[in-house]
This record gives sequence, structure tokens and C-alpha cells, in this order.
Amino acid sequence: MHSRVTWFCSMEESCKRDAGEAFKLSNHVKFEICIVCKGPSAETHRSQILDMFKGNVGDAVHNLIQRLQQSGLFVEQEDGLNMETFIKIGAPEEVIGRTAEKVQLRKVTYLGLDVIFDWHQRDAFTRQPFENSLFSWTERYQCLQHLIQTVRSDSDIKLPSLQGEAKDIEVKSGEALVPVLKSAGVIVDIFPLHDEEMRKELLRNWALKWKDVTSQPIDAIYTYFGAKVAIYFAFLGMYTQWLMFPAILAIFFSFINLGKFEPVVPLIFSFLVVVWAVLLLQFWKRKNAAILTRWDIIIPNGESCEMEFFNHVGKQTLSGEGTQKDRLPWTEVTKSQKQVIQKLEWLEQLKTFRNIVIVVTGILCFQLPFELTYVHLNEVLPYNILKYALTGLYLSAIRYFTKIGGKIAVKLTKTEHYSNMEAESDSLIYKVFGIYFMQSYIGLFYHALLHRDFGILRQFLLERLVVSEVMNLVMENLVPYLSYRWAKHKALRWEKEQTKLSKGSMKPQASRTEKEYLKPSYASSIGNNILEDGLFDDFLELALQFGMVTMFACSFPLVFAFIAVINLIEIRSDSLKLLAIRRRPIPHIASSIGAWLNIFQYIGVVAICTNCALLVCLYDQAGRWKIEPGLAAILIVEHLLLLAKFGFSCFVPEEPAWVKAKRMKRAQVQDYCSLQLLRSLDAKRKTA
Repeated sequence: MHSRVTWFCSMEESCKRDAGEAFKLSNHVKFEICIVCKGPSAETHRSQILDMFKGNVGDAVHNLIQRLQQSGLFVEQEDGLNMETFIKIGAPEEVIGRTAEKVQLRKVTYLGLDVIFDWHQRDAFTRQPFENSLFSWTERYQCLQHLIQTVRSDSDIKLPSLQGEAKDIEVKSGEALVPVLKSAGVIVDIFPLHDEEMRKELLRNWALKWKDVTSQPIDAIYTYFGAKVAIYFAFLGMYTQWLMFPAILAIFFSFINLGKFEPVVPLIFSFLVVVWAVLLLQFWKRKNAAILTRWDIIIPNGESCEMEFFNHVGKQTLSGEGTQKDRLPWTEVTKSQKQVIQKLEWLEQLKTFRNIVIVVTGILCFQLPFELTYVHLNEVLPYNILKYALTGLYLSAIRYFTKIGGKIAVKLTKTEHYSNMEAESDSLIYKVFGIYFMQSYIGLFYHALLHRDFGILRQFLLERLVVSEVMNLVMENLVPYLSYRWAKHKALRWEKEQTKLSKGSMKPQASRTEKEYLKPSYASSIGNNILEDGLFDDFLELALQFGMVTMFACSFPLVFAFIAVINLIEIRSDSLKLLAIRRRPIPHIASSIGAWLNIFQYIGVVAICTNCALLVCLYDQAGRWKIEPGLAAILIVEHLLLLAKFGFSCFVPEEPAWVKAKRMKRAQVQDYCSLQLLRSLDAKRKTA
């Protein structure tokens, strides 16, 4: 649908004339964010909508558009099939630069220093290496959001609340417009727009390019989606590439008869898998450090989080505790203030411990009986088709139960204090993963350690992987696509009913902006804003998969080949999901995969214990559990595996040598600038 003046402005000739002149933009303007204003409900008629927007609501939206234009932004309007108003927004580099200076955005200079951006000194700051622009997409989005949220009204406007409240809402002159219009229900959404040219290029060179298998344009993904999404795909690609080695080894061990060496194959394979898992995570740390350096993302010091916590609890004591005589400069803390800070610190630790106990108790009392019931039913059913059907019903049920558990975990997380949003998100991830861990592995442990039936264990592993993968593809791709098609169908049908098209009339069509609006957002399954995006579900799927292949490696080596094929499909399905099925995700700053790296490392330690326990079951089928020479050897192997894990962790550096060299150069420049500053201050003091 061609861009045109919105229907509520067309009600008044003056608004129509102003809008037609103001929104006549050149074709090269790239719109990056869209504000969606209120549309009708299914039973609303066009005349009612026009009457509503003819008055104060239309004035408020028109005022918002004018103020956005006066801020230097490019603004264009579109009206949708459901009578929504889409306000598309873009910005020239100068507007972004001056906003970055105002919000004190930190950027890297050519000297390697990480300093607050200054528009007048913009030539001193590095440009994006892949698009030659001064700001990344993440930085542009942050600045645009700040501009939009701080646009202020230039007149008093009184408008009715569209949220069902009786009281009218008043917008005063000088007040921020967007928050008030949101609270009134006039603005229903703000979301980032796709860049159609870059989106199509990524579709051609990434999502639909099957012949490169695991090859991905990570730098282009970073440019378009931001660091957090790009780091996920970098990890997924590396993990899939590394899966090829154990997959080939598993095929060799499964189909080649080694004769007298056959009994030691599980022992050899489990040892190799543990070493493989350790090396994978260590080399990922190296790759992560390399791509952060290539993107000029500075990893913050670990002290920053501690300082944030100190600021939170310390300011209370500095401002409210003690007399004026006891108050010292911010760099010093009195004895009483230390006691208060230590007390708050231990209270936070006790809250964390209490929440962990609640989660573990809930799992043992409510979830464990449910899981064991499913395992028992799966064992007694006579036909495989019934077992697959039961597994499908079970996985559908636990999705619902996990949402409930996720809501409880969110409430528990809110009772704790965290130094930043990332720490809060990590805590929630640990709690929710604990629930999923029990759901995914209790049946496997039951068959492996209690029943010692490795035939059923292998079948159970295959069932879970096949059914869960099919369900993930359906829930992540098919359901959102059908949801989008249904929303589009309803919009077209409503437009036809309202306009009462005659034969030969043009059929209504949705604009590209409206199509993006109708698509589902990229959100987590438990529906919480702490996790911010759908990467929680994607990483959760990888973590559960990683646990299945490492913790039960010696019982079913061939599962590695199956997982490798699944992940090759996963790379393409996830890329299509982001480019074609869902909205463009909000970009987030990230320096690693966060809490998921710790989860993968914990699984690696658990894998050593489970594989050794499985080896005991394999080599002691009589169930005597005596420390015979073979079993004693397995205990020795367990200690050797633990030693190998920590040994390889220390042996493989977490940073490449060139990254360390670059970091050291930056430190030297920082020291040199600090010395120069001290000398200039000393010279000023002497001349004063």
C-alpha cells in the first residue's frame, strides 16, 4: 500500500495540507522504527473511528508527528487495513550523533580508548567495519528510542482514555508525549522495522543458502540484528561444526566391528566426548573474545557490577545514616556503613538461598511424581506409535506447566536485588533451566540407573529428540506463521466489510509495514520482559540437547549424528524465523552467551559422573556393585576425566594472542593518556 496521509488527518483540510507537505520524503530514507496508534475493535464502524480521531486524540497524534519532525527525524505515515496509524521514523546521522552525546554513549576511538561520544570530535571515533557508518544498529536504536520517549508536547491536550478508564487523560505542555499516549491507549506498540534491502540479502546469502552447510555471515548478522543475536548464531554454528567429529566417530563405532576391542568402545567414546565438550567450550571462549574484538565491543570490568551493588546499598547509608560529622567523601566508608552494607549483602544471599530451596522443593514435591508417572506409562505401553503420541502429549503438557513455573520463578527473582538487568536475567535462566532439566532427564536417569535397560534408554532418547524437534519446529515457525496469516485475513475481511467493495474494485492490500506489525514478536515462551527476547528458548533447546548427547554418550553414541543433522536444519529454520516469520528483534548489547556458558560447563561436569555411572551399569550387569578391578578402573577413569577437564581448561587460553596484544596496547594508551592528564593538571596548578 502506498504511503498516504492518515485518515484522521484527512478530516481537516489544514491537517491534510500540512501532512502532505511534511511527509514528502525522498526514496533513499531508511525508516527504522514504527509507532502504531490505536485501531478499531472488530465491532467498531469506520464512522465511529473517524469521529473519535476527529477530536483530541487526532490532535495528540498530529502533535506527536510534528514534534518528531521538529526533532530532526524523518517521519512518514501510513494507514492500515484495521484503521491503525503507522508512524515510520528514521534519522540522519547528525541527529543520532547529537543524541548519543546527550545520553553519554560510550564509543571506541582510533586510539583504542572507550570514551563518551562527542559529535564535534566524531572523526576520532571508529566506524563500523562492515557498513562504514559511525553507529551500529544497536546504538542507533538506543538513540532513536531516547528521542521518541523524550519528545514533549507544545500545547495542553485533553484526551479520553481508550483503556476503559472513566477519567480523561491530560497532556500538559512540556510533558513527554509518548508515555502519556501509551497510558491512554492511543499508542499500542513501538517496534523496529526491517531494512528490506538487507533482509533480502541475508535471505539469499544465509537463510536460503544450503550448500554452505554451517557457514554463516556472522558480521552481517551482527550489523543487522546486533551483538546478542549474532553471538547466538556464532555459537550455534561452531557447536554444529564440532558435532561432526563425534558424529563420524559414533558412526564408525556403531557400524564397524572391532572384535576383541568392542567391550572398551563405550569407555573410549565417553572419554573422547568429555574431552570434546571441554575443548568445545574453551575454544568457544577464544572465538567469543575474537569476535568481540573484531566488533570493537569492550568487555566491562568485573568491578563494575560490584560498584553498582555498592552504589545501591551504600548510598542509602551515606545519605541516611550517621550525623553530618560522620559523613565522609564517597571514596571512604565508615565502620557503621560497612556493617550496614555487609548486613544487606548477607540478606541478599539468604534470599537467594531461600528461593533456590523453594524451587528445588517444588520440583521434588510436584514435578517429580508427574515425571515418574509419564516414564512408567511410557514403559508399559505396548506399541511405539502410542509411546510417541504419549511423548507428544507430555511435551505439550510440560510447556504449560513450565509457563506456570516460569511465572513463579519471576516472582522469586523479583524479591532479590541484582546489580544489573543481566544478573537478574541470569538468575531467572538458572531457575527455569532447573525445571526443564528435571523434565528432560528424569526419565533417562530412571531407565539408565534404576532399570539398567539400555535398549529402552536408547528408544527413550530417540523419542524425546524426534518429538521435541518436531514440536519446536511447529511452535517456533508454523504456529507464528499461521497466526500472522490469520491476523492478515481478519484485517482484510474487516476492510472489505467496512468499504463494501463492488465488483471490479481494487482489493485491499496490506502495506509492508502493516505486514511486519501483524507478525508475532520475537519473545520468550514464558512471556517475561526480563528475558527480553526469544533467545532464551533457542539457548534452552541447545542446552537440553547438549545434555542428552554428553550425559548419555556411552549408551547411545549414534545420537551425535542425529543431533548434527538437527542442528543443520536449526540454523536455517532460526534464520528464516528471524527474517521472514517474526518481527525484527530489538537489538541488545551482549559480550557473551551469559549464563548459558556456565550451564554448558555444569552439564560437562555432570556428564563425567553420569557416563561413569552408566559404565558401571554396562560392565556390572549382574548388579553386584562390588569394587572389582573393572569397577575400580572406572572410578579411576572418573578422576582422570575430571583432571582432564580442568587440565584442558587451563591448557587452552581463553583469548587468542592477538586479542591479548590489542588489549595490552589499549591499556598502554590508557596509561599514557592518564599521565598526560596528570601532567597538564600539575602544570595548571603551578601556573595558578
